[in-house]
This record gives sequence, structure tokens and C-alpha cells, in this order.
Amino acid sequence: MEPDVTVDATFQTCPGPLIALAEAVSRAAPGQVVKLLATDPAAPSDVREWSAGTGHKLLEITRDGDVYEMYIEVSG
Repeated sequence: MEPDVTVDATFQTCPGPLIALAEAVSRAAPGQVVKLLATDPAAPSDVREWSAGTGHKLLEITRDGDVYEMYIEVSG
């Protein structure tokens, strides 16, 4: 999956990754995909809850070693 925007929030603890994601999403256009990189083990569940609460679509969560890659499609 090729994101429109990549946010590197590795080595940040909660709520850092969510704040970085929210800022990137606020600047993105509807339909764009934001990729969030995070090492915080709570990030995947936090992003799931945040996406459900904001209406943005969580497309995929993968893990490569200690790094989680989360793909979020910005809603209109």
C-alpha cells in the first residue's frame, strides 16, 4: 500500500503517536492515506479506537519487528 503521507512517531509514547496522526490527518485531503509508524505497543489499539471515534477508516495494521505500520484513510 502506497501512502500519501507518512508520519514517523517511533519511540514516542502515548499520546505522542495519536497526536502526530491527528495533526497529519487534519492536513490531509479526504481519500488520502496516512501511514503511521509507531513503536508504542498501545498504538494499534489506540488508533483503532481513534479511527472508530473520528470516522476515519483504519485500512491495515502490520508489524515489522518493533515497528507498527498503520494505514488510515482520511474521511470526507
